[in-house]
Amino acid sequence: MRSGSIRTAIASDVGLRRRNNQDSGIARRGVYVVCDGMGGGMGGERASRLAVGRLARLADQPERGRDDIDNALAEAQHDILALGLELGGVAGTTISGLILPTVPSETSSPSKISIPSEMSIPSKATSPSETTATAPTSTNTRAETSTATATTANPEPAKASREFIDQAYVVNIGDSRTYHMNPLPRTDADAEPTTTDDGLTDVTPLWDAASLTRITRDHSQRQEAIDSGRMLPEVAEATIPRNIITQCLGDPNGIKPDVYVADMVGRFIVCSDGLHGEVPDDRIAAIAAAHANPQEAVDALLAAALNAGGTDNITVIVVDMPPVSPKHHAFSAYRLNVGEEIGVIEDSTLQTLRTLRSA
Repeated sequence: MRSGSIRTAIASDVGLRRRNNQDSGIARRGVYVVCDGMGGGMGGERASRLAVGRLARLADQPERGRDDIDNALAEAQHDILALGLELGGVAGTTISGLILPTVPSETSSPSKISIPSEMSIPSKATSPSETTATAPTSTNTRAETSTATATTANPEPAKASREFIDQAYVVNIGDSRTYHMNPLPRTDADAEPTTTDDGLTDVTPLWDAASLTRITRDHSQRQEAIDSGRMLPEVAEATIPRNIITQCLGDPNGIKPDVYVADMVGRFIVCSDGLHGEVPDDRIAAIAAAHANPQEAVDALLAAALNAGGTDNITVIVVDMPPVSPKHHAFSAYRLNVGEEIGVIEDSTLQTLRTLRSA
């Protein structure tokens, strides 16, 4: 069981070197995803918007399983391949982010999370509702989500193990990233309820910078050289450009998305490489941990990327999940095999997750 509120914020900036913003993002109805387009001219911008459009349809579904996610990505792949043909070249986009198995709802329910209705965000506006940000060429687009309080637990499929209730999907293609941070342990005095701007009662967690974990792995030549053991990380970073990716939506050779299962608790940070390419992970962790409010964290991360050079478009989403009580294990995330689903996981994957948690 969990109680509290999901709180999200999203911001996008064209950066200091680019003329247009090829990033897009969605933070709506339990779908929190960043897309970083590529393809020259308007190709990348259109590609990332096409991908977000497919994810927006996914957000409108009351429930989303592995098949729904795979189908949405396949449809986006089809759309972007067609765009490449239209433009006489290749258009593509990365995608990374968090997808909840059920749509958050305003109604307190054993299988829902309470959240207000959606709306689009204007540039430099703040709104207490979930948002879709297809980032324009203006300097900054931002919005904040503050959700209603509810008591929730994800529904348990017939074959599900109870230890895997309260989990979400993390998807990734390319080199945008999804990170996770744990809340700091709090005393009873620290955990006094507070009233949010929209009149809701909530306990705002503090965040542990040392716990920052990158859930996703980049689909890039640099990452492949590191993962294969051919190069030490510092050698790969010095010799292989970070932006040579090996997979994207729109790749004529096809896609092999990474889909992870992650515990649905803590702070998730989703970003394009305009952030992590300028700001090292330890700095991202320190900045994110210094701001309890998600919008303040997003704005500070975006400012750090601009101060570091702002050579690319920058898009950041922060999603704060309410704490689980009682806490029964440490946070864990694991990449699903082809065909695996939350609640219907092969024995080998279950054993790996148990090993991760015991460690």
